[in-house]
Amino acid sequence: MSGFRETARSRIVQACTFLLAVAFCGCGGSAPLPPPPNSLAFSPVVNLSSGGTKPGSVVLGDFNGDGTLDIAVSNFTSNTVAVFLNNGNGTFQSPIVSPVQISAMGIGAIAAGDFNQDGKADLVIGTMGGAQADIVLLSKGDGTFTELAPIPNSFGFFHARVADLNGDGHQDLVTGGNGNISVFLGHGDGTFTGGALSPAASFPGAYFGIDVGDFNGDHKPDIVVCDNGSTPTGTLVFYAGNGDGTLQSATTAPLVSSFPGSLAGGDFQGNGKRDLLIGFFSEAFISLGNGDGTFQSSLSSLIPVYSNSNPTPSDWVTVQAADLNQDGKLDALVADYGAGILNLTLNGALGKVAPATGVYQFTLAPGLSDMAVGDLNGDGRPDIVISNSLTNQIYILLSQ
Repeated sequence: MSGFRETARSRIVQACTFLLAVAFCGCGGSAPLPPPPNSLAFSPVVNLSSGGTKPGSVVLGDFNGDGTLDIAVSNFTSNTVAVFLNNGNGTFQSPIVSPVQISAMGIGAIAAGDFNQDGKADLVIGTMGGAQADIVLLSKGDGTFTELAPIPNSFGFFHARVADLNGDGHQDLVTGGNGNISVFLGHGDGTFTGGALSPAASFPGAYFGIDVGDFNGDHKPDIVVCDNGSTPTGTLVFYAGNGDGTLQSATTAPLVSSFPGSLAGGDFQGNGKRDLLIGFFSEAFISLGNGDGTFQSSLSSLIPVYSNSNPTPSDWVTVQAADLNQDGKLDALVADYGAGILNLTLNGALGKVAPATGVYQFTLAPGLSDMAVGDLNGDGRPDIVISNSLTNQIYILLSQ
């Protein structure tokens, strides 16, 4: 079993640098005309140094409490977190770099939330080197943090989600790691109850993709994860939530493509049922939810949104869901790490792959490792931030 876990851990070292991503539609010359309906346009991409080396995970949050979204990125090999404070218009100050006190190299994925309820975003980090653990960084309000002791019974994570699982008004933490799913209940002061481990429903339980939401229609948050290492095609695992922070026994379903490494949930069809956008190796599909915690996962029922016909060995795919054109419908964002391809598919074009109307594809630098979406300049439109682990940069793309 340890061999399988070491294999999964080696995959995370490769795959954590690929986590979520997206990019650009440049405009040159004079001011761009308003885009026609159901189309996308972005200002020219802005490149900023990540403030460290091998940037992986990127998140948005108001870290100084001024009402605008800032950017935080984890730098894997330099063991630092860099915060870019927003000037209020979608431009950013130089990175404020904070070292994380761990004994070995390996700052992994990060997640943002207001864990002590002071109006400023905090971070939790899953370390990947040495004595692996989850560490909370409480924001000081100036782009720096107070590092707390590791969360009890934590062991790092490949991916994490922040949600209120027990309805007490405090943000909780769900982590997908190597061998288990962990739930940490927040106390509202930056501390958490030691994790309740849910045994792996498939082996070895390399949970790279994770999403939290009401998938079975009972108005209680559930958890869906994909096991990257269980079989050549992986396994989809569903945990129904009881509404008190505990989970029911897992149900599983086989997947039909290789190395599922990224998940994004949302109602893509507008029918009140939560679906899954799943990133596999060199491709991405939507698996429609049945509204009862099960999903349509046969090859014939999957809705394609991206496919790389000439994959390389590093074409890890990450995904995100957002309403990019503000038409009230979810769109699909896909980034291919090895190819450096960004693919944006509007809702009306789901089921099509590039080239096709409503599908926007851009070739960027290889190394797209993570992405975050939010309104950075206050114009009501979603903007995009990408980290690139090979160029040691973040890219900022403001929607037009």
